[in-house]
Amino acid sequence: MALAACCLSAAAACTPDFQSASQVTDLRVLAIRQEAIDPDQGFADTFADLDTHTVQKVQVTALIVDPHASGPLVAHGRVCSPTDTGRCDGLPPFEPDQPFPSPDSPMVQQPVYTLQVPEDTIAQALQSDDLKGFGGIRVQFSLQVDDGDPHDPVMASKILLYTKVPDSMRNHNPELVSLRITLDGADYPPVGPGGTFSVTPGVEYGLRPVLGTGGAGIEEYDTVDLSGNTIHLREEPRYSFFATTGVDLDRDGADEPLPGQPEPVNGLARFTASAGCGSIWVVVRDGRGGIGWIGARCTAP
Repeated sequence: MALAACCLSAAAACTPDFQSASQVTDLRVLAIRQEAIDPDQGFADTFADLDTHTVQKVQVTALIVDPHASGPLVAHGRVCSPTDTGRCDGLPPFEPDQPFPSPDSPMVQQPVYTLQVPEDTIAQALQSDDLKGFGGIRVQFSLQVDDGDPHDPVMASKILLYTKVPDSMRNHNPELVSLRITLDGADYPPVGPGGTFSVTPGVEYGLRPVLGTGGAGIEEYDTVDLSGNTIHLREEPRYSFFATTGVDLDRDGADEPLPGQPEPVNGLARFTASAGCGSIWVVVRDGRGGIGWIGARCTAP
């Protein structure tokens, strides 16, 4: 028993201190967003009708963060039927619409891919789908990103949704228009995308993402359940929080409060900054495949 206790003690002592999912210390793909190419609608799904051979083009944007970029970024995309691994192995890759810029600080990159997914790829995805297209046809976008460091490339994937439902039943991508920073419940001026704000080191602040309105916010929508009944639902957005070293977040994610719930006094997440501070990103997912994000930088004299 003494030996067992000793072994247990040794095991506990050797348990690694796992890094929080919100802490960005190396090359990461934080999100991938789909948008039908229609500048007036902002749909988060793409129209496809195989009966009429009509397939809309799709734009895919990735949010890639590399706090310690060691070389030019290379990001190859592929499309295929959904796989268990999230990879589309054995298929030819395609490149972003534009070469990656080479700014003085290449920490954040947002490559854009404009895709005309072949009709036969969509038909193959439909054929391999156990649900046979219920709720839309699912096509996988697979991304491999390499920054030239000795570690393996980073992999990420996104399910692209193709649908032929009426526009009134289609989804829009949510938009994060600002971040509310609070101290003991008191608001700082809102911080817009790419904005900068100042905080005091060692003090805990609240962080509250702010959604847009209409289609850019929380949507109510009609859909059809497995019994064929039309039901009316409301989106329940969920937020994921990310930050570089210098910003300590108290959680990795949080849900948007439900209607009628009291608003948290000090944000949906809390953070404490070290001297110098760093960068913060918030990614929102609406539960129907729609994605949006916002990034800002804090300074702490």
